[in-house]
Amino acid sequence: MNTDFKVCPSSWIVKRIEDIDNIDNLNILDFASGNGRHSISLANQKRKITAIDIDSKKLDKYKNYKNIQTICFDLETNQKWPLKKNEFDLVIVTNYLFRPKIKKIGDLVKENGYLFYETFAVGNEKFGRPTNPNYLLRHRELIQTFKNKFDIKYYFNGKISDSVTSVIQRCVLKKRVSQY
Repeated sequence: MNTDFKVCPSSWIVKRIEDIDNIDNLNILDFASGNGRHSISLANQKRKITAIDIDSKKLDKYKNYKNIQTICFDLETNQKWPLKKNEFDLVIVTNYLFRPKIKKIGDLVKENGYLFYETFAVGNEKFGRPTNPNYLLRHRELIQTFKNKFDIKYYFNGKISDSVTSVIQRCVLKKRVSQY
């Protein structure tokens, strides 16, 4: 494993993963994975990680890590996604928002699987980028978007101060078992 490329995962994501039963045998999707901070930190011998992103140069930095499959794909295109419905035990989305396809992300989660979503929210424009409302979640937007198929296990919308001050929205959603 190449250890030259170090990344730090979201501490919030790491804490939420610890709350999941049987965390060692998960099929995980790191959606819009960027530099792979979650893929790399979660990769172990029992987990299968799929990292998808538009930037092939970023994916190249960690595609040789054991148990990480990389897919270079523009998630905002009209082409068919190379991901299957109900395929993943856990889908992680951080710092990414593309409303026209946000519900499709939920379709990737297996029944009883989880969606962890953490990105910028309205109010962040006062502290830095992004400032464009197209990339800022509205209050309770994640709950409203996924409420028909998911149970909300955790929700936060507000200001945080890690290395910088930001306004974010965080949500842990668990996909319900279909009644049909």
